[in-house]
Amino acid sequence: MLKFNIQKSFKGQDKHSKDLHFKGEVDLSGVCTIFGDSGAGKTTLLRCLIGLESCTGNITFQGQQWLGSNGNNKIHKLAVEDRNIGVVFQEPRLFPHLNVQQNLELAVRKAKNSTFTIHHLAEKLGFSDLLSHQTTQLSGGQKQRIAIARALLTNPALLVMDEPLSSLDVTSKRLLLPFLKQVSEQIPILYITHSEHELFYLSKQMLLVNDGQVEAIGEPQKLFLDSHLSLIKFAQQGLILTVLVKEYDQQEALIKGCLDGQILYVSAEQAPTTSQIQVKINSRDVIVALKPIEGSSLLNCLSAQIVDFSQDNQKAVVLTLQVQSQSIYAYITLRSFNKLNLAIGSHVYAHVKTMSIIN
Repeated sequence: MLKFNIQKSFKGQDKHSKDLHFKGEVDLSGVCTIFGDSGAGKTTLLRCLIGLESCTGNITFQGQQWLGSNGNNKIHKLAVEDRNIGVVFQEPRLFPHLNVQQNLELAVRKAKNSTFTIHHLAEKLGFSDLLSHQTTQLSGGQKQRIAIARALLTNPALLVMDEPLSSLDVTSKRLLLPFLKQVSEQIPILYITHSEHELFYLSKQMLLVNDGQVEAIGEPQKLFLDSHLSLIKFAQQGLILTVLVKEYDQQEALIKGCLDGQILYVSAEQAPTTSQIQVKINSRDVIVALKPIEGSSLLNCLSAQIVDFSQDNQKAVVLTLQVQSQSIYAYITLRSFNKLNLAIGSHVYAHVKTMSIIN
C-alpha cells in the first residue's frame, strides 16, 4: 500500500508561485500507471514520492514511513537509498567508463538477495553477447535494457519508471512491454507514460494527474469512461476492448473473436499467441445505425445501448455505447444525433470500420 498527502510549491516560468497538492492511496500490485498531460505534474509527483525532490506532508509505503513528522513534531525523511526502490529514467544513465557486466555488478553488490541474476536477465532481455561491451558502443534500446536489468538486480520492493520506452524503437518496445508485465507479477511498478498503448497493455490501475493534483485513481477503462474527468478529451481516440480468440484464418489474415457473445473480425498478419487480445476502436471508426447495414464491406456490427453522451466544441457528439460488460465510443455529428432521435437508453448497431490490436 502506498499512501501520500504531499505539497510542493515552486516558481513557474512566469515567476508566479505554483502550488501542487497530491493526495492518494494505492494498493500497489502489478503496474500502476501515472498518466496525464505534459506539465500536469506527473514527474514531480514521482520524484517527490521517491525522495528526489523536496516536499512537505506524509508518505508511507507498505507501512514504512518515508516522509512525515515524529512525536516531537520533527520532520522525518527516509533517505532515498534506504527506501529500496529501483529507478529507471527515460535516459539509461549508465557509467560510461564501465562495460555492461561491470555496470550490472555494481547493482548486484548493493542487493542482499536478488531475485534475478545477471545471466538470467541478459538472456531474457537479449543482451548476453553485450556483457563485455562498453556502454558507449550500445544503441539506445540496448542501453535501456541494461538500465532495466540494473534496477531489477538491486532487488527492489518497488520499481519506478519514468517514460522508460518513450524514445525506443518498435522492436525494443515489443520485447520490453511483455517482460515488464511479467516482472510486475513479482514487483509492483509505478510507471509514467504518455502512451495509451502502454497504459492499457500494462496497467491494472492508474493515477490520473491533472493541474498539479491527483484527479482520480482507478482502473484505466473505468476512468476513461468517466465523462466528468479530464480524460474526456481522449474520447475521439477510442477505447480498449478485450476480445476472446476463437480461430485464425491464415488465408484471409483474420482473427475471429468473441466480444461479450458477439462475433468480431480483426485483421492480423499472424495468428495470435494468446487466448485473448486487446483491440482499440477509434470513435471516428464507428458508424451508428438503428438497424444492421446490409450489402456493404463492413465486417463488424455490434448490438449496443447508449449509456451516455457529450457534445464537444465542434458541435459533434461523443456517444458511450455499452456492449454487455464493455464500452466503446462513437463520434458522430450533431445532425446525425438529432436525425436518428438518439438518447440515453437507445438501442443501436455499431458498425466498426477498422481497429488495431494492442497486445
